[in-house]
Amino acid sequence: MKKLLFIVFIQLTFISYITAQESNNDDINVFTGGLFMSKGKWEAKFYNNLYTQIEPQFNTADRRSSFNTSFLQITVGSDHNLNYGFDFLYKSNIVNDAGSASPFKVFQFMDANVRNNIMGNEFDTQFSHGLTHFGPRLRTKPFKNKRFTFQQAVYIPTGNLEEGWIVNSDLFYEHVIKGKYMVFGNIGAWYPLSGDIFPYARVFAGTLLAKRFGPFVMLNLPYEVGAGTKFFITRKIELEFMYTYWLPIEAIVDNRMPTSINFGFRITNFNNF
Repeated sequence: MKKLLFIVFIQLTFISYITAQESNNDDINVFTGGLFMSKGKWEAKFYNNLYTQIEPQFNTADRRSSFNTSFLQITVGSDHNLNYGFDFLYKSNIVNDAGSASPFKVFQFMDANVRNNIMGNEFDTQFSHGLTHFGPRLRTKPFKNKRFTFQQAVYIPTGNLEEGWIVNSDLFYEHVIKGKYMVFGNIGAWYPLSGDIFPYARVFAGTLLAKRFGPFVMLNLPYEVGAGTKFFITRKIELEFMYTYWLPIEAIVDNRMPTSINFGFRITNFNNF
């Protein structure tokens, strides 16, 4: 409960700050994850978040665990100050693999327990995958002339991989600087009802070059930094890639060495710039 109250406090503080800012009508919206769409507009997004970590071992070879979550998200606009969405989550996990193994093995989509023997050290690696969640998502824009949106999703478990219900809340704010640069903020919480709440506060900053490339940097306070780019095949189709590194803060990562690789694509029925 204390964690939940802390998140609510941070969100209210964030709202107070952004509602005091001047609105900007520039139409650079390619970096925001909280884009609000009017009636008749829609977007479809497929995105992969591959988290991998090296786990040092005592007197034996290091181990690697990798977890990929694939998101398929469909969002449509309306004339009722609401956007309606529906999401599917597909997970593929590898636990206790060899430290030198590729994290992209998660895309083998295996269900198995594999016995390994490396330099005389025997250990088991667990592979699992499946469609774990689906559920509705709502996005609203509380202030007409402010670049601020709120999003709420509820993910229903399918029974695969023993996953439970998840509630995901997000606050988005975007600010355009001189019509060329966008700063995009995202405060939220990923809340498995059967586990611990996972709060996050992300800041993205990027620009659009030659109406094709959108390089950006990302900071997930206080422990994760990253960089990536968007590439627009057309004004309605984009590809995205981002790599992140978790800072060696012992209280957060312990002795692990986490990184993440994120990639996907997005299609809309409207021009993004």
